Amino acid sequence: MRKFLVFAAIAAVVSLSLHAQAPAPQRTLADVQKALSLVEKPEPVPAKYRTGFDAITARENMAMLTFIASDWMEGRDTASQGYALAADYIVSLFKMWGVKPAGDMPTGGGARGGGARGGGAAAAPRERSFFQEITFKETTDVQSAITVESRIGAGARARTFTAGVDYQGGSGAAESVSGPVVFVGYGISEPSIGFDELQGLDLKGKVVLMLTEAPGRDNPQSPFQTTPALKEKYFPAGGGMAAMGPRGGGGGARFNKMAEIAKLGPAAILMVANAGKDTDVYGSLSRVSRPSDERPIINRTRARMTIAGDASSPGGGVSSVTITREIANAILEGTGQTIDALKGRIETSTKPASMEVPARATLATTSKTTLVRGMNVLGMIEGSDPKLKDEYFVIGGHFDHNGRAGDYIYNGADDNGSGSIGVVAIAKAMAANPVKPKRTIVFALWTGEERGLFGSRYYVRNPIFPIAKTVGYLNYDMISRAFDGPLLERAVSQYRVTGAEEMVKKIRGDRYATVSLTADTPFAALTREMNKYVGLDLALRESPLGVGSGGSDHASFASVKVPFVYYMAAMTPDYHQPTDSVEKVNPELFTKIIQMGYLTVFAYADR
Repeated sequence: MRKFLVFAAIAAVVSLSLHAQAPAPQRTLADVQKALSLVEKPEPVPAKYRTGFDAITARENMAMLTFIASDWMEGRDTASQGYALAADYIVSLFKMWGVKPAGDMPTGGGARGGGARGGGAAAAPRERSFFQEITFKETTDVQSAITVESRIGAGARARTFTAGVDYQGGSGAAESVSGPVVFVGYGISEPSIGFDELQGLDLKGKVVLMLTEAPGRDNPQSPFQTTPALKEKYFPAGGGMAAMGPRGGGGGARFNKMAEIAKLGPAAILMVANAGKDTDVYGSLSRVSRPSDERPIINRTRARMTIAGDASSPGGGVSSVTITREIANAILEGTGQTIDALKGRIETSTKPASMEVPARATLATTSKTTLVRGMNVLGMIEGSDPKLKDEYFVIGGHFDHNGRAGDYIYNGADDNGSGSIGVVAIAKAMAANPVKPKRTIVFALWTGEERGLFGSRYYVRNPIFPIAKTVGYLNYDMISRAFDGPLLERAVSQYRVTGAEEMVKKIRGDRYATVSLTADTPFAALTREMNKYVGLDLALRESPLGVGSGGSDHASFASVKVPFVYYMAAMTPDYHQPTDSVEKVNPELFTKIIQMGYLTVFAYADR
């Protein structure tokens, strides 16, 4: 999963992540019974699935995981040699098991080595590769500054603010954008309550100055708080800012205020936090990480990546940066107002205070950009039904992790070596099983998830097989770590309602996993049915078609309305640390979750 964290934030992140991966709080016994599937003693697996099911073993799963999570892979960073080595290993397994290639068609003269041979012999049939290649722009050595030229009466004043000193710099490509400034308040157009801060404004080519969130953050009587829909839109649960959208490829569940402003063609967007103080910002900028007695804190600067040619790639498009109140007040100097005075005026009157500002702002960035190539790994097993084989079910998990920093290697055994081997183990099982599903199964190992869901985003926008004929998607991300006592206690506390006490007591940390899935599809019923043969303790969370929260590759498929099922086990303090190593994996839990996926996908694709 994508995030890069230091140890000081681990406790908070674990708490938030458990909230994100667990089902919504339950209120009644019926809710708990609907959410939980607990099976203590599994039944024998039906003969139709048995051979493949038995081919999924803890011994082989751990052997494969140990290789791809070894130091030789150097953390499988996107577009790295270690990632390519791990990818070649998976391809060798696919070839050995008879899994067909499902990647790019060769370019140029047909088969490898050229076209037709001398003497007029026919060219060999063209065959796909196992890779879908992606070209990235990699940006390093970023330095940026903001210059503000404000008009004060007949005079003028210019000030320059430096990234890393006056504000937290971005990581964009080299460019310089400049334009007159327009203040748009919170940047909200909400006709339902008669509040429109954008009415009559021409933002094209302008530098937009705006506040995050919405008026009335701490006022329950604010019109932005009085309806659940508006409250969730502008003050979403979990503390996210409405100015910031879901991470790239998200399922569309969260309103993205900044994206709406960007559609109006501004040169740049300058955001000021609705709440907070500049002293906190400067404190953060000046803070020095100290070595930990428990584990290292590794200062590293990772290169920024975008998909070359994709303006919608995370970080692409309109330049944007969050600035301090000091910078905002310098921009507003010619108006005689401060950002907090304007904010107070909007809060008090619930009326817009938008205006053109007598100032010009320039954002100048220098950086070094190179092109690098990465790839998704794609294999397939053709469906057994002559008609339905032209429909597809995709099984995926991200193959990349966070690389290395000096002598420290982020092996990513759980995140997401486990999910990757889950995909590979199901491919082996499907290949071994004498009976094949009616529909074609595609096996996908995505690149660049840690950088912004790049691999899965690229696939759904450049599909090898038609999205319109893709009937479902299974996502694996972090499926190998058991819930210890405190983690389990926190995860299941929401189910402790009257009448459910005995049921909740049965939940076992070494058998517990969360299952996010698309509502009104066969996934929920199949999960319960197939769990009878596996014996896991599962917590089900349903979301509408098109919605895929939680920051993993299922969100890319949700964004194009492909229904999904997504398995995840415990998130531990080893998340995104060099300590995410293979010896901490629970082999039996790991294997059972893979068996669940095998049975569920087989049944879903065989309908």
